[in-house]
Amino acid sequence: MEATPSGCVAVVCALPKGWVARRPAAPGAVLHPGTAVRWEDGLWEVLTAEETAGGVRYELAPWDERHAVRLLVPYDERSEAERAADARDLRGRRRARIATLVLAPLAGLLPGDVQERLETELGLRATRLTLASVLAPMAAGTFALVMSLAAGLGAGTGSGGPAIRALLPIVAFLLPESFVRIAVAAGQGRPIGSVLGLPLYLAGRLAGLFDGAPEAAVASLPPAERRLEDLYLLLEPLLSFLPARDQSLLADRRGFAPLTWGRRTAWFLLVYPGLTAPAHAASLLAGGGGLPSFLLLALALVLGVEQVVRLRTLARGEPAPSLLGRLVAPLAAPLLR
Repeated sequence: MEATPSGCVAVVCALPKGWVARRPAAPGAVLHPGTAVRWEDGLWEVLTAEETAGGVRYELAPWDERHAVRLLVPYDERSEAERAADARDLRGRRRARIATLVLAPLAGLLPGDVQERLETELGLRATRLTLASVLAPMAAGTFALVMSLAAGLGAGTGSGGPAIRALLPIVAFLLPESFVRIAVAAGQGRPIGSVLGLPLYLAGRLAGLFDGAPEAAVASLPPAERRLEDLYLLLEPLLSFLPARDQSLLADRRGFAPLTWGRRTAWFLLVYPGLTAPAHAASLLAGGGGLPSFLLLALALVLGVEQVVRLRTLARGEPAPSLLGRLVAPLAAPLLR
């Protein structure tokens, strides 16, 4: 702070304060006073605001009582502390925005509600994050599908196609999932996550990266309830295998979406048998495989038929349980008590 020959006061700040300088009168325009600043017991007007090598230089003059005060800004320790905190928050948001843009192929895999919070906090289009994350899973799913079909063809013709891997049909699920995500993001204008985003989200929660309003609400819960929330998050996709009455109960208690998760799991289990059954059948016809291939083929066919029935039930707007619900029930028991 320094006094000027004209009786004004000059304030040099490292960061801009957002004060607006006076706009002098011009032909056809009236004078517009600068920002009114309350400094200790005095009222000052911002005459000029100039950028310098050391920051921003404001020149303040005592307020002319002929002008009406439209906006009064305090200038004290508290307001400066708040302004510094806002500046730090703005810098942090800018860094987070840049990091999210760079990591968009990963950020778009996160659950849809997390992407919506990123849109609100960072000003990013959540649907663009979703679309940016589709390419890699689609490529992986396409490769897995081609390799799985090649394995089945090789087993049937004896041409020695690439040996099928147990993981390939699971990876192939990423192909139809990618088409669904594109349709939702482009057609409905809302973000949608991927199964690949669940471990990323869990890791982010453990690292404290996702601490929005939902997390704040969970943090205030008793430890036992927090454990149930974590259990629900881990089991959410598998809860669609439970009996219809249990799914309805979870929908009332925890906002579970029986139809959404039912369709996702049904399509996944329908695609998996569709890719593995031909390979096992070809292996049996070729005289190989034995009992393991027969049992796997029978299991694939049973699951495939069941998913068709489940999809028809879901189309009527009703929860669709699965035979696999018997395996999930013991794990989900704490949520149903």
